[in-house]
Amino acid sequence: MEPDRWQRQYRETVEELDKRERQWRDTEELLRRIASRLCIAARGQHETLDDALTQLLGTLRRPAESGPLESLLSQLTQAVTLLDQRPSAAAPIAAVAHPVAAQPANIEPYSAPLALTQTLQRLLDRLSDLPEAAARARELLAKLPELSGHDTLAIVAVQVADLADAQAQSLRRDKADADRLLQTLNARLEDIADHLRGETEERASAQADGQAFGQQLLSETEALYTHTRDASDLVSLQTQVYRRLTAIDQRVRDHRARDDARVQTHRERTEALRLRIEDLENQTQTLNHSVRKLERKASHDGLTGVPNRAAYDERIAAEISAWKRDQRPRSIAAFDVDHFKLINDQYGHTAGDKVLQVLAKQLGHRLRDHDFLARYGGEEFVLLLDDVTPTRALAVTDKLRQTIEKIGFHFRQLPVSITVSCGVTGFRENDTPESLFERADQALYQAKRGGRNRCCIAA
Repeated sequence: MEPDRWQRQYRETVEELDKRERQWRDTEELLRRIASRLCIAARGQHETLDDALTQLLGTLRRPAESGPLESLLSQLTQAVTLLDQRPSAAAPIAAVAHPVAAQPANIEPYSAPLALTQTLQRLLDRLSDLPEAAARARELLAKLPELSGHDTLAIVAVQVADLADAQAQSLRRDKADADRLLQTLNARLEDIADHLRGETEERASAQADGQAFGQQLLSETEALYTHTRDASDLVSLQTQVYRRLTAIDQRVRDHRARDDARVQTHRERTEALRLRIEDLENQTQTLNHSVRKLERKASHDGLTGVPNRAAYDERIAAEISAWKRDQRPRSIAAFDVDHFKLINDQYGHTAGDKVLQVLAKQLGHRLRDHDFLARYGGEEFVLLLDDVTPTRALAVTDKLRQTIEKIGFHFRQLPVSITVSCGVTGFRENDTPESLFERADQALYQAKRGGRNRCCIAA
């Protein structure tokens, strides 16, 4: 039963890895499409840049390889540098060669499209939840406000695509490692099964051999009895007795030799089984550790250590089903850090990360064991309160808000003010996970509009 449990946990973890791998493939494809459109939009500025963009478009249509993309990134950087350094007198020439690039003098310099920038920011927010990608994702996030055109936005989009592809490859490696562990486990179990089959066959052979030995002794004894009874002289009797006893002695010796050989074989097989079981126990511990690691990686936020959005989605679905059965009051609260972008801009993303870690720690330490806290995304957290009415939940969350306001948080010896806004709602008839959170989110934004650092309950 124990191996079945590990295999079931392994399959569930692999399914989660497959799901995340599909998500990253979709993300990578979206980034490729964004980068392709930006390449097309950025054409017409300079011949060198056009050549680099054409090569990039061709590369984006093929499977991701870091080598070609890094080479193209270098070419794009050089082309953009040339574009920035060209003299103003060259502008009319460029306009003639590429009419689409001509712009009236009174038009302000181009700024990166807001929608695409926001899309990249959402993707990087998701990537920053993963420990392996967090540092690079924050670095790219810091670059987004500085983008000045299609060309630089295209370069960042390619870099984000590379980062997403690297995470997908990491997931595939984790899955391959788990596959190898399971194959080893199955091989050890097959060894044990072979041993048990061999033991069964050995016992059957020993039983058959014992029966044959008994039959042979019976035959020799009967023959000896017959010859003793019918012997006509002493010499003949002695000869027959000696011959039969010699035959019986030889059969006993042969049987004992076979028995000794079976005992020795049994000892060797038992020792081999002991070693295999010991190895299996070690493999099981390794698999157990690997499964726990994969489960935590799939269900917990890498930055704060609390459950992530996927874990929340699973939990809220289960809570709604339970609420429909028992109708016991339940509430959820959505928390959001006030002025979080300002903290990032003023102190850097490292400070922002520390704020999120402190917030998760403070919220987690003040909850009951059966409450559930998760990072919903970005600077937003969601809290599930079991057997708590919305009115009571409002009082609980307001106390949490006051506790957070009093935290003396410092970053590099500089004081950083942390406050949160919160929206609360209770479970209602016909609620879905989406409608429930949407109601809490609306209450949260009511608190934001009311001046922040407060909690509101959904009407």
